[in-house]
Amino acid sequence: MTMGRLQDKIVVVFGGARGIGLATVREMLAEGAVVYSADVREPAEELALAGSAHYNTVVLDATDEEQVNRFVEDVVDARGRIDVLFNNVGIHLGKPLAETTLEEFDEVFALNVRTAFLGTRAVLPHMIGRRGGSIITTSSNGGVMGRPGDPVYNASKHALVGLMRSVAVAHAQQGIRANTVNPGAIDTDMLRGTLSSPEEFESRRHRLVASTPAARVGEAWEVAKAVVFLACDESRFVNGVSLPVDGAKSAGAMPSERYSLDFELGPG
Repeated sequence: MTMGRLQDKIVVVFGGARGIGLATVREMLAEGAVVYSADVREPAEELALAGSAHYNTVVLDATDEEQVNRFVEDVVDARGRIDVLFNNVGIHLGKPLAETTLEEFDEVFALNVRTAFLGTRAVLPHMIGRRGGSIITTSSNGGVMGRPGDPVYNASKHALVGLMRSVAVAHAQQGIRANTVNPGAIDTDMLRGTLSSPEEFESRRHRLVASTPAARVGEAWEVAKAVVFLACDESRFVNGVSLPVDGAKSAGAMPSERYSLDFELGPG
C-alpha cells in the first residue's frame, strides 16, 4: 500500500471551511494526514466524513487569542504533537487608500495578519520542543507586488511574507520551516463574493485572464497542491520562500497592462 506524502502527519488548518482552505484539507486527507480544521463557519457538508478519525473540525474565531491557544493545546493533548500549520484566514477590501476607514484597515490586518501571528505563536513552542515542523501561510502575489487598487490588502499580505521569512531565519536550526504560498486570481467563493452579479464576475474573469500570462484564472486545488508540497518532507530544504501560484502574474506585467491602473482581485 502506497503511503501518502503526509502520512500520519498532524495538521492544523485555520480557515479550512471553503475555497483554498477546503481544497487543501481535501488534498491533505488524501495524502494521509490527520487534519484539525478551524474556521468561523461550519465545514462544507460534503467533507463532513462522519466518524473519520483523520478529520476533525471546530468553529472558532481565529482572531481570538484564547480560542486559538486552547484549540492548539487540545490538538497537542489529543495527538502529542503538531507537524504542520496552515494559516489561511483572510479577507479582501478592494478600496483605494484614500477611501479606506481606520476600522476597515484594522479588520483587514486582524483577519489577515493577527490570525497568522496567533496561530504561528501558538504552535511554535511545540515544534521547537520536537525540533521540527512546517508552517505555511497564504499570502498573495499582492504580497510581493505593488498594486494600486487594494493597498491595505496588499500591505497585509506583504506583512505575512515578512513574518514567515523571519520565523524561517529564527528557527531553521530547530528544524522548523516557514513559507508562504502566493496565489494569484483563483476561482473561489471569496472572488465571486466580491462581485454583485454573475455578469460582473464573468466580466472581471475576462479581465483577469487577459492580465495573466497563463491566460486563465487558477483553481483552488492547484494552490492546495503547492501547500501539500510545502508541508511534506519533499520540501525539507525549502525554507523562507514565497511560492507563487499565479500563472506567472508576479513574474512581470503583460505588455497590455504595463501602463494600466487596473488591478485584479486575488485570493484570501
